Amino acid sequence: MKYCQKCIMPDTRPEQVFDSEGVCDACRSAERKHTEIDWKARRKEFEEILERYRNKDGSWWDCIIPVSGGKDSCYQAYTMKYEFGMNPLCVNFIPCEMTEVGLKNILFLRDLGFDIVQVGANRKIYRQMVRKGFFDLGDSCWPEHIGIFTAPPRVSVQYKIPLLIWGENSQLEYGGPASKRGNNYLDRNWLEQFQMYGYRISDLYHEGFDKKDLLAFEYPSDKELKDVGVTGLFLGYYLKWDAYEHGDKMIKMGWNPNPDGPVEGAYYNFENLDCKWVAGLHDYMKFLKYGYGRATDQLCIEIRNGRITRDKAIKLVREYEGKIPWKYIPDFLKFIGCSKEEFFKTLDRFTNKKIFLVDKDGKLVKDKNGDVTKIDYGY
Repeated sequence: MKYCQKCIMPDTRPEQVFDSEGVCDACRSAERKHTEIDWKARRKEFEEILERYRNKDGSWWDCIIPVSGGKDSCYQAYTMKYEFGMNPLCVNFIPCEMTEVGLKNILFLRDLGFDIVQVGANRKIYRQMVRKGFFDLGDSCWPEHIGIFTAPPRVSVQYKIPLLIWGENSQLEYGGPASKRGNNYLDRNWLEQFQMYGYRISDLYHEGFDKKDLLAFEYPSDKELKDVGVTGLFLGYYLKWDAYEHGDKMIKMGWNPNPDGPVEGAYYNFENLDCKWVAGLHDYMKFLKYGYGRATDQLCIEIRNGRITRDKAIKLVREYEGKIPWKYIPDFLKFIGCSKEEFFKTLDRFTNKKIFLVDKDGKLVKDKNGDVTKIDYGY
């Protein structure tokens, strides 16, 4: 493994690009974000776009904002309503298993003055898709990652509200293909390339899934989108994005961080709080596949924003990352009907043995807690 010379992101991250100086594209994007982009001009451009969609007589909603109840989506909603004067309809795709703090933050958003439409896929099909994601794709939250990007445009079509305001462009904030990094919109191709592991909903039809059970996960047709004129914009293209500042602002307004401190495997205590296993288990599986997890993502953001040094991040990531997230594993096993033995065999199957220590027989080396041992390539 090679690591970025400015942050601590490894080259095992899918589609991560390093330049000749050993610096990742996310760090280079951050440099441009801090020094080159004219944010006043971007904001003016955004305001001009909003005027085209604003409902002048207040008889309908002006835009749709996808929300999880997290600090970023609450910030998006607050910004659109109270800074730009829009009247947004929030759309929440209900996760597999909502946490107590996640529910509190959805209620916080309603108390803040927002209408919310919740879309919940039937749990029978959800459970089958979680099993598919976990056993075949190595993603315990695969259907959730689809639904959060399909439910809002479906509501947009059904309610005839053409403008959708998404959050950050993950390729700009975390790194990825240059062709997508500068985009200010989200479309079907973005979803299929970056959220679905190249496995489309239509592929499930060949495995015995019934189409009528998958409607919540189907992206609207091109004709439906065109008829309504659906446009999905990244707010992070027009306003300088900073997850830490969003969390700080929302907490001061009464939003709830995680009461137990950072989510397992994370550095922040204010991110990925709504679903029981989207942060802990999902990010642990990412760690097993690629050798880095949520704490790495978050610490890299802190480095790029000048709030922490690379040396300190290296020490912290060893403390927070790489341990089995036991808290909600019993709930997950019950949800998908899986034994502990089958569960850990699946984790081992997705573990990259080029990154983690194995014994002479090729078996993963684990400590007394069952944690694998990452080969220390050196930062």
